[in-house]
Amino acid sequence: MATDLELEISGTYPGGYDVRVVHAAAGGEPHAALLLDVEALLDRRRELEATVLASSVQARRAVSATEEPVRQVGRQLFEALFTGPVYGSYRASSGVAQERQERLRIVLRLKTPELALLPWETLFDPDADVYLCRQEPLVRHVPARYTPEPLQVEPPLRILAVVSSPRGMPLLDTDAERARLEEALAEQIEAGRVQLTWVPQASWDRVHGYMLEGEWHVLHLIGHGDYDEGADEGLIALVDGSGGADLVEASRLADLLGEARPTPRLVVLNACASAQGGTRDVFSSTGATLVRSGISAAAAMQFAVSDRAAIRFAQGFYTALAHGRRIDEAAQSGRIAILGTSRRTLEWITPVLYVRGDAARLFTFTTGATPRTVPPRHRPEGADPQLRALYVTAAAELRVGRHDRAVELLDDLLARAPDDREAAALRERAVVQLELASVYRRATDAEAAGDWAGAIDGYAEVLRAEEGYRDAAERAERCRSRQRVADLEAELRYHADAGQWQAVLEVSDELRGLDPAAADRYGLVGRARHALRESEQERRYDEARAAEDGQEWSAAADRYEELAADGGYRDAAERGALCRRVADLRAALQRQVRAQDWVTALGTIAELTAMRADAAAEYAELAGHARREIAADPPELARIDFGDAVRSVSWHPSGEGIAVAGGSRWARIYDTSGAERLKVKGGGLRSTVPAVAFSPDGLRIATGSAHDAVRIWSAGTGRLTVEARHDAGVNCVAFSPDGTRLASGGADATARVWDATGVREQLLEVRHGGRWTPVQAVAFAPDGTRIATGGSDATARVWDAVAGRQLLELRHGAAVNAVAFNVDGSRIATAGSDGTARVWDASSGKPLLELRHDAGVNAVAFSPDGTRLATGSGDATACVWDLAEEVLLLELRHDAAVNAVAFGPDGTRIATGSDDRTVRLWPVGDL
Repeated sequence: MATDLELEISGTYPGGYDVRVVHAAAGGEPHAALLLDVEALLDRRRELEATVLASSVQARRAVSATEEPVRQVGRQLFEALFTGPVYGSYRASSGVAQERQERLRIVLRLKTPELALLPWETLFDPDADVYLCRQEPLVRHVPARYTPEPLQVEPPLRILAVVSSPRGMPLLDTDAERARLEEALAEQIEAGRVQLTWVPQASWDRVHGYMLEGEWHVLHLIGHGDYDEGADEGLIALVDGSGGADLVEASRLADLLGEARPTPRLVVLNACASAQGGTRDVFSSTGATLVRSGISAAAAMQFAVSDRAAIRFAQGFYTALAHGRRIDEAAQSGRIAILGTSRRTLEWITPVLYVRGDAARLFTFTTGATPRTVPPRHRPEGADPQLRALYVTAAAELRVGRHDRAVELLDDLLARAPDDREAAALRERAVVQLELASVYRRATDAEAAGDWAGAIDGYAEVLRAEEGYRDAAERAERCRSRQRVADLEAELRYHADAGQWQAVLEVSDELRGLDPAAADRYGLVGRARHALRESEQERRYDEARAAEDGQEWSAAADRYEELAADGGYRDAAERGALCRRVADLRAALQRQVRAQDWVTALGTIAELTAMRADAAAEYAELAGHARREIAADPPELARIDFGDAVRSVSWHPSGEGIAVAGGSRWARIYDTSGAERLKVKGGGLRSTVPAVAFSPDGLRIATGSAHDAVRIWSAGTGRLTVEARHDAGVNCVAFSPDGTRLASGGADATARVWDATGVREQLLEVRHGGRWTPVQAVAFAPDGTRIATGGSDATARVWDAVAGRQLLELRHGAAVNAVAFNVDGSRIATAGSDGTARVWDASSGKPLLELRHDAGVNAVAFSPDGTRLATGSGDATACVWDLAEEVLLLELRHDAAVNAVAFGPDGTRIATGSDDRTVRLWPVGDL
């Protein structure tokens, strides 16, 4: 088998493809996925055709083109086809071919129609920097059940040249085509290796007659081709009886050629679109259809082709065949012959070779060729007026810049008079001007399209050939400037994508000097400034955070505040305020410690700890010292001189006022500095007011009178709103948590619940004990469903606040003087004349804790959070206890018995009332 690399490319799913090595000179059958955007490549066919055709100076249309689109497509196809193990097989097979000193033949087996439409002849190896079909034979395989042996041919190789130029289609200069092909093959004809027979204005019948007349090895068709998308079949235009076009389908043409005996082994189609197929049939093109029908090989054109390229292909192709080369080698020779037309031509891409089965060598020549005697050509004596007219016309066309027309005319002239040196010189000049005009047009088109590099190269090429050509120099300079702008814009985007914002600003400044409009075309300068500002702010923010982490509070605050003032950044304002507050508090704490103001210092430490959790450890020792100093000598925050013994105190819910009652007929409200704000007369000449309580909303106060009366007053104006009576003196009062009810306890041994909204309705009455058992204390549970009472019978009792049913009985060793519920109602504290304060489980009545004084305990109160208990005693002390640790935290001294204790609403202060006629306020929050 030949040194081949056969590749089968098939579809795996819509848009998905697979490439498999069917045969490799190096062995193995690897396969891989073929990753290719086929639709995008098919969309570029027109661009490629224009590029290829424009690369020939003989092109009949001006198209802006460079080699780059062809190379791009070729590289895409190569990298998709030769991927992974398939690429390894290709390289290994190339090595085998080199060892055998042969060329590696690339055989493509295309299995889907869209793949057959791709220009595989553009395959470009980027590593070797070569187009494959210029180095290695490239064929498209058409499957066949068998491959006939090479045809034994006794020279000459008989070529039937069929020419068809029907009326109504673009006119072909058939005489010139004939002359050019004969001239191209003259050497082979004269050597007896080729015989060329012409069928001018070929009709169906005329071609049929020739098929029947003789043996034809090759059919060479010069004419027009097309593709019928509806029928999905290629067409060839023959001439009908009236000289018009007879469009013959490829399948019918195959039947016509089948009339020859033997059938021509080879068909060469010098016709546009003869290699163009459809999207339903892989082998629908004219060339592929003929090969599938039985022709061994067909060379067809996938793009429009210039006359000169077509002739040069035929010359190289037939010469190689006549010398016994394989058909694929002959096609490669044809491509190489096209390369000789111009250093920029790309038309060697246009021919496509279809091969049936394993056909490689179509002919075997049995004997040497007999040279043919041909009379020498010479130019007739004297000037031919018709030829001279052609020359003059060509010169005129050249003068007005119609270089392509001038070349056409001179080609016609030289076909008739090949030895006319003057015409040849003029043609050479016209070709140069045509090439310059073509390059200039490509450069201007590139300039218009913004392809500055392509335009610069084009203008440079023009100026190298002819200095001062039109405005090429000025255009080149302008394009260089635009290229610099484009390069800088690209650099600008690169820096922006990389986040290199300072570089963006520097490039923008350079752009502004070249083109102010381009300095910030994409809005990147604003982004850069914003990003740099963000970066600078981030740096300053990091510095502030570092100062904060290092506890440099003033420095951190300064930096945060600068950021906040400079438009703000993240949480700089909040952190700045925090650090400033910490700095101020730390400075204040230093002053408080120097002044030994331990109460304020504890408050400052508490605030610092609340702001920074880690401050607790930092200030633990100082806080402990402050507590010890306070416990050793508790400071009074304020002292209120009531004027009579104090029996009851109640805080306003805001903590800004205190109600006081006792051995006076007046109940008074004071602010926390001791200034009196209001007083109400709750008793008579011989009657005192031993009990007072603020409502939960702070708008009312209730008083209990020793002369049987329960009264509710406006805390703002002192106006009486509700009045009710017991059967004896009232010792205690308490509002329900929602403020709608008022409980009172009296010397008549009852506790009563009243409507506190103004209806004056008694809602409940419970009898604590016997007739002579005064109720000394009353309290509501936090949910309002229970009340507790304390009596002189040494018991505290818990009642259903609605039904009046007794729920618990708790016993002391003497009268119970005070009762209190904790914050969630789960505990009850009681104070007894037996010198103890006790804490009970409010559900079961189980005793939990007992605390002792040196005399009877008159008052008890839970702190708002339920963690501490305050007691007041006849031993002239008020004590604050830690309930969890069961330890005394603070002892506060009066000059006589302490009858009332109450924590402030926030738990940081305590009010104590005494027989010494004073109410005193003490700090207890951070003990």
